[in-house]
Amino acid sequence: MTKGPSMVTFSVAEPHQTTVRMVRKALAQQGLHISAELDVTTLIKQELGAVLAPCVVLYVDEPALLLEAAIFHRGAALLIPQAVVVSGNHHHTEVLVRGLDALVDGGLPVSVREPLLNLHARIVQAMETIAEREGAHLIVSP
Repeated sequence: MTKGPSMVTFSVAEPHQTTVRMVRKALAQQGLHISAELDVTTLIKQELGAVLAPCVVLYVDEPALLLEAAIFHRGAALLIPQAVVVSGNHHHTEVLVRGLDALVDGGLPVSVREPLLNLHARIVQAMETIAEREGAHLIVSP
């Protein structure tokens, strides 16, 4: 896992489609829900005629966390669900998650901070089950 100022990158030594399936399964095992999906590659091809490597954005939430945050601060809907980007090719895929600094530096109300940090931690935990923290090595689970 490498950490930049606003994102965490996980590398998976698997093709894009395989990694997308692995990400879906890992998120579900954390009790998380994919509320929406954006196929960036198809959208760019349709709108601009450009061809990109496979890229999908999964919008991840946990309905109870979203409800809790929205009850106490309606603006939480801007931050939950969290986007998880899965981008790669036939040999290697990267999974990108917004970094903690990008989540907490905006002066979040206390009522939103805890649910948001909880969601972020669960997303990161899910990704750690399919990729090591550093390097492009895959952790294979039975």
